[in-house]
Amino acid sequence: MEKDKIKSFKDFLNHIEIIELMGYDINLFRGQSSNFSLLPSICREEPTVDTTQTEKKMLEDFKRRSPLLITKNFENDWEWLIYAQHFGLKTRLLDWSSNPLVALWFACQNQYTMKENSYLYILSCDEDLQVDLTKNQSPFDSSSTKILRPTLNNERIVAQSGWFTAHKYSTKSKKFVTLETNSKIKTKLTEIEIPAKIKLDILNKLSMFGINNRTIYPDINGLSMHLNWKYLVKKY
Repeated sequence: MEKDKIKSFKDFLNHIEIIELMGYDINLFRGQSSNFSLLPSICREEPTVDTTQTEKKMLEDFKRRSPLLITKNFENDWEWLIYAQHFGLKTRLLDWSSNPLVALWFACQNQYTMKENSYLYILSCDEDLQVDLTKNQSPFDSSSTKILRPTLNNERIVAQSGWFTAHKYSTKSKKFVTLETNSKIKTKLTEIEIPAKIKLDILNKLSMFGINNRTIYPDINGLSMHLNWKYLVKKY
């Protein structure tokens, strides 16, 4: 995995321009408030535990309990998993975005880590790493960790230009393998460090470009979070 560090918002845009000129089929971006391992939430704390059966049970229970809460019809477990992931269920999916500015916002937005450096990850690859949904009907049957281009089945995934990496428990390694150590993916990754001192300026510029809580979370909760930031956090 390559590593770099930016000095300003403009510097970040220059990095992205270089990435786009390299001609990969897919460029995905993920922002994090710290450089913890690139693993999905269901296995981040205990990657050596095979949570596959637990995740299946969680998803089935989610399906059973949700009919009165949602009105959508989903064709397969991929769509169910995508929807559940975006509303807080821990799954084997790790969030990415095809929009670098969205990922940059996620990297910088945590008000409790404003004095700490943040990180943005870029995954550049060709289409051979993508899940073929016509052949792979279940998220639990994949032979390896893949990239998932999701069905746009909720407002948040549309607003966030959401993609995912879909992770698999490795019986050979006896753990969920982090992307930064995955032999097929680690050479396709770049880590960009974002100094704490430029994060507030970045957030202000992103808001000018229409990237903020209100647009990332297109509901009343997102509006409230945006107003909290605008009036209580932005000036600090």
